[in-house]
Amino acid sequence: MKPLESLTLLRWPIAAAAVLVALGASAVWFAQDRYTRAEREHRLADQRQQRAAQALQRARHDQGALRHAIARYSALAGNGLIGPEHRLSWVEALDAARQRHGVAQISYEILPQRRLNADAAPQPLEWMESRMRLHMTVKHSEVVLRMLDDLRAIPSAIVQPQRCRLTRESATALSVDCDVNWLTLRPESAS
Repeated sequence: MKPLESLTLLRWPIAAAAVLVALGASAVWFAQDRYTRAEREHRLADQRQQRAAQALQRARHDQGALRHAIARYSALAGNGLIGPEHRLSWVEALDAARQRHGVAQISYEILPQRRLNADAAPQPLEWMESRMRLHMTVKHSEVVLRMLDDLRAIPSAIVQPQRCRLTRESATALSVDCDVNWLTLRPESAS
């Protein structure tokens, strides 16, 4: 057989082999492309899962912080620090302290309540202040400190003594003038 004749006989098998090689190369390319896409999708899914796990962890942490804040708010509201002032209980506590410490004479004036920071924008909870001018006659200065300690123990307000001036009236009596701030929290809805 002549070389040209054998080539003619092999023409169809060579063409079929070329087609099969092209199909095989296409299948390899397609598989490689699908593998690359699957890897990319897996990385994206893994990133989404990590972000979701981080968000879940933040939500769990925030949930604990929120529960703590709600419990703290409830405790403060239960003590009367949040909401309307409890001036009557303040006056009763002041009278009980006066009797307990043997204060001979006491008088006071509670000024109208006002926002502590009047220039700031309204907040959900605002600090409110009521100033008290307190005058009393005591035997010695330690009584003043005990009276102020008793006032600070009142749970329905934060009591902040601003200044006290003591003047000797006689050998056995001191005249005391104090400015005391009573702080409470007022919810925005109470404004």
